[in-house]
Amino acid sequence: MKLLHSIFGILAISGVVYAGDITHIKDICDTTATQECPNNPQDIKMLQAMLNADKSIKSHIKVDGKWGKETKKAVVKFQKVHHISPTEGYIGYKTKRALKKYAKLDKQKQKKHDVQKSKIKYYNCYADFKRNVNLKRSYAVFKDKKLLSKAKRARKKLVVDVSEQRVRLLVNGKVALDAPCTTGARHKFEPNTKIYRDKHTPLGTYKIREKIANKHSTIFGDIYKNGRRVYHGDRRKYRGSWRGVRFVGASLKHWMRLTSSGIGLHASKYVKRYPGTNGCIRLPYNVAHTLFAKVDRGTVVKVVR
Repeated sequence: MKLLHSIFGILAISGVVYAGDITHIKDICDTTATQECPNNPQDIKMLQAMLNADKSIKSHIKVDGKWGKETKKAVVKFQKVHHISPTEGYIGYKTKRALKKYAKLDKQKQKKHDVQKSKIKYYNCYADFKRNVNLKRSYAVFKDKKLLSKAKRARKKLVVDVSEQRVRLLVNGKVALDAPCTTGARHKFEPNTKIYRDKHTPLGTYKIREKIANKHSTIFGDIYKNGRRVYHGDRRKYRGSWRGVRFVGASLKHWMRLTSSGIGLHASKYVKRYPGTNGCIRLPYNVAHTLFAKVDRGTVVKVVR
């Protein structure tokens, strides 16, 4: 079933202001093997709030931004009450149209959102950014649009600082982008083996060897049997029977490979301010998108401390 874009995009004609935009809430959130929803948690929260606002379905789901069985059950109930067919949890055009009356935000909440938005700090230059931001703790991103516009044809390199957990794109020797990242943990706990292993990102100078927009890991991911996940982690350490099971590799969107052993940069929603990966360098989605567009195969990447 082909789904239409954005609940809030469709409802924009009503003049209502929204804090976010649901781009593609769909059954992928519940029936795919990875059991993951690609939407921003804030967008899911708005959907959950709208469902709770409909008194006719008596929904009391937790507004936590997580798509799960309870949220989908509420969507199905909403569809049944409003005579929307099919009642399978798809957020299609009819469901979006029916949600319209529950989409208005509380005025005080919208005012608070506008105030918070007005507090976003803009920096004139990188020196100003460094003076005012705690690089080791902050999730703030610095972008020099003029330098970024020249990046494709200019001399450039990436610098990953594991001590600050930051990634920087240098264009003609100047910082065009500075953003948070998450590198490998020195003591990474493996839930399946109950062992702590050193997974730190190795220091050194590399070159981007491969770029794939939508890659899935061939090593890390989930193993399913009869639709149920039976294992999560490194497939090489799986000790169960492979008969009748299916492996689904973890998503590595905007993949930029550095080593033949599988170390690279990629987008992730799990970007923390401390080392925590299996060796790869996780980037916020918007940062990964920008870097993927600006760097090339052969671009130098220095991992420093």
